[in-house]
Amino acid sequence: MIECPTDRTRNVTYLEAAPEQVWWSIATTEGTNTYLTYSSSTTGDPSLPKAGDVYTLNYGDIENQSVVVESVPNCRFVLSDAYQSLAPDGKAEIFYVNTAFTLEASDGFVKLSLQVQGFAEDTYGQWLRECLEMGWRRSLMNLKSVLELGLDLRTELFSYPRLGVTNCTVNPEQSRETGVSVRGGNYLLEVFPNSPAQKAGLRAHDIILGIGGRTTATYGDFVRVISSYSGKKGPVSVTFSRSGKQHETTVRLSVEEQFTGLNKESLSLEEIKHRRELIAKSRSASGAVWTGTESGMKAAAENGEDGAAGTQ
Repeated sequence: MIECPTDRTRNVTYLEAAPEQVWWSIATTEGTNTYLTYSSSTTGDPSLPKAGDVYTLNYGDIENQSVVVESVPNCRFVLSDAYQSLAPDGKAEIFYVNTAFTLEASDGFVKLSLQVQGFAEDTYGQWLRECLEMGWRRSLMNLKSVLELGLDLRTELFSYPRLGVTNCTVNPEQSRETGVSVRGGNYLLEVFPNSPAQKAGLRAHDIILGIGGRTTATYGDFVRVISSYSGKKGPVSVTFSRSGKQHETTVRLSVEEQFTGLNKESLSLEEIKHRRELIAKSRSASGAVWTGTESGMKAAAENGEDGAAGTQ
């Protein structure tokens, strides 16, 4: 992560493309669909963004109601974002930040600088900061691939296996609570029901110290290590700290869409939310999904059949 104040993040990439093409990609709804969004719309002219336009941007299990604050063609584009994010169980949260794109000519390349600002200093604000920085890092890599190679790699970049947790780099408060040093592991803020992590015995407030024998001192380390298991099968060892003692367990990572956030079926956010709520209600105590149609799963949940509510 590029060093900057803790209320913001900064990403930079160099693109071998015309400034007009880069601008079209980052500032128009049609352009964002080529590398970032699954669907998008605007209240203004789709080809000529201006201040006051409202964008609706869907990234899978995240939807962003974004207001254009500044629009200078081929130069600068600023958005006021309201991200609605869905957890694996269908619960929604909204996060507010400002996102600024700046384009500059640089030795035959376009230097694209991205700054996201407005992160709170508390635990969840800094968790969001880490998540968005890593997310934009991948998305800008995909933009480079699309513009320079014609390849949309978002599925490959974002479908890495998951544990089913909300995690962040250990901060001073969590260090005092757990005895693990600051930036010495990944603190589990939440472990989702029926996730690979829960099935392996992990709990909220545990600290993941390593995966597969590799240290995961920071959130970035965690994502890089877990991403290395893309396409691989079999259990993975996880070293963690709980109540001052070190433990080890094995996990079978998941690429289910409620954990990866991908939207391969082009569903709306409400449809994704509805599906996840049904899945959360219709798992057996073992974590297996009840067989049958979606209506059958819903009926099982509503009728209170044994195990329909899943484990807690």
